[in-house]
Amino acid sequence: MKTRLVLLIALLPACFLSAQVEWKGGTPGQETNWFCPQNWSDNRIPDDFDNVIVPDCSSKGNFYPVIGHKTARVQSLTLHSSARLSIGKNGKLSVLGFGLPQGALVNLGTLDNNGTLEVIEPVLHALDISGTGVLIHTRSATAPEQAGMGKL
Repeated sequence: MKTRLVLLIALLPACFLSAQVEWKGGTPGQETNWFCPQNWSDNRIPDDFDNVIVPDCSSKGNFYPVIGHKTARVQSLTLHSSARLSIGKNGKLSVLGFGLPQGALVNLGTLDNNGTLEVIEPVLHALDISGTGVLIHTRSATAPEQAGMGKL
């Protein structure tokens, strides 16, 4: 019993540290820059503890996030229908997804990956790319591939 209580107390802070952060985009001169704090709902760049949401921005100038040449790390990522995220050739996105039953990566939009997309899953079936979204993955010296949606 003591072991369970200690484990519960140890895991509790992780639940409260997660925050939901939504992409706004459109900051003048930095409209699509993932690493511009003003492009996010709480005016800071998301980190390992954040559950990131990218909504449909078509009515707000089509300013979707681009990870060009740095590494971004988030707890989870959800792309809404008609939303888009691009990872450039030298960019990297790590989605950690620890303890998320709904999935660390939910793609209902378009994820255009020309760099590195790393999804770290501690539990089976936590990656959910179901729906009508498109995952575009380009490997060097080959044409872009479009992966069909489905649960892994």
